[in-house]
Amino acid sequence: MLFSSDKKHTVSISPSIVIFTFLFSLVVFFLFQIKGILTALFLAFIIMTALRPAVDKLNHKYKIPRALSIFIVYLLVIFVLGLMVAVVLPPLLTEAYKLLRSFQLPFLQQEIKDLSLTVQEVSTLLNQVGDGAGLIISLITSTFSGVFALFTLMVMSFYIMLDRPNLHKKVSWFSKDKNHLKIAEDFLFSVEHQLGGWIRGQFILMLTIGVVTYIGLLLLQIPFALPLAIIAGLLEILPNLGPTIAAIPAVVLAFLTGGPIMGGVMIIFYLLVQQFENNLLVPKIMQANADVNPLIAIVTVLTGFQLAGVIGALLSIPFYIVLRTTYSMLKKHNVKLF
Repeated sequence: MLFSSDKKHTVSISPSIVIFTFLFSLVVFFLFQIKGILTALFLAFIIMTALRPAVDKLNHKYKIPRALSIFIVYLLVIFVLGLMVAVVLPPLLTEAYKLLRSFQLPFLQQEIKDLSLTVQEVSTLLNQVGDGAGLIISLITSTFSGVFALFTLMVMSFYIMLDRPNLHKKVSWFSKDKNHLKIAEDFLFSVEHQLGGWIRGQFILMLTIGVVTYIGLLLLQIPFALPLAIIAGLLEILPNLGPTIAAIPAVVLAFLTGGPIMGGVMIIFYLLVQQFENNLLVPKIMQANADVNPLIAIVTVLTGFQLAGVIGALLSIPFYIVLRTTYSMLKKHNVKLF
């Protein structure tokens, strides 16, 4: 027997749900509009986590005022970076120039030789690019923008570092619960410990791999050892992917200059360097601070690159560390969001 009903089912939506959805969408839209500022703020926080131990040592052990301690650390960092650039840049430019000259590509040289432009074509090209004055102004503007962005980043990091002892107390803007204040303090300490440890450890890895690679390439008498070693060191910023990418130009160059045997030796050398890193350096340097699973690191870096390009790839691991710490802290304090 079939039963039919004429009753109509109605779904009611609470006004509070509508208001919450609207406000949440508004907040998301606002955050998206200021994503550049949020990225700069995150970078400033990363700089703070990396430099704070040195600042605290000057402030607590030597009783130097905190603002002056930060300024001294900034000067030391600028001095060290400037010294590295002054020592490395001249031979790097020389070897890079020799590297470009070493590639004999007859077909490309012939194309360049046969290339000719008429006056009309040159005029059209200049019109497309813009006149010289506009190009110079654009170059100056971009340079000034880069310097201003770096200066702004350092100023933001300065004030975050200056206010770090009281940073967790800002949660009082949203809640007066002392338990929430404690959670915020634990969260900041944990994030700073892991993130700062990862940044400092990554710098040590980059420097160590760069030096080891340079010494190995010199012993193997591979030309252009310095630029290849710098590439290997810099690409350490991309965990697990960097060493593989760094090996490609070295292996190709070894094949071109020394034949298949030298190319095979170069493959073995980079494999040994990677094993040295994975089995000795990483356990000693990274696992005590903020160890990240290799598979998770690769997926995180690729995801960051897919979403935001190079900047996304560089910030992906720090962002993952923050998310991981947030989850651990919420679980530790039994905080339920929903």
